[in-house]
Amino acid sequence: NREKSFVRWATGKGLTVFVVSWVNPDESQADKGFDAYMKEGVLAALDAVQKATGAPHVAAAGYCVGGTMLAATLAYLAEKGDDRIDSVTFLATQVDFTDAGDMQVFIDEARLAALDEAMSRTGYLEGVKMATTFNMLRPNELF
Repeated sequence: NREKSFVRWATGKGLTVFVVSWVNPDESQADKGFDAYMKEGVLAALDAVQKATGAPHVAAAGYCVGGTMLAATLAYLAEKGDDRIDSVTFLATQVDFTDAGDMQVFIDEARLAALDEAMSRTGYLEGVKMATTFNMLRPNELF
């Protein structure tokens, strides 16, 4: 949406913006785990941004599950003493799951067990199942 675009706003302020998108896994990614999303996603993007710009540090932003992945990656980088990301902004991101908020309406122990069982059969969560969950978190007129 041109009127609500964060990327448009940021580039209009003179910032260089790189965007990394989530990949809905399929059979070809069934053997990949959380570490692959971090190493082949966030960390590979960080390397590419630094190579393209020559910047020693970057400001990062994470949205939704991408923000959750970014938060976990920041913890990993801190453990390694890697300070290449010097600021971060989280948008619609959950990083503390002790109180899952609105998600508790859709997720309980039985649902998590069913998802774990389905994912153990295929090795991944089908995109349509994830999309349904996200659609239910949006206002009614959107689904």
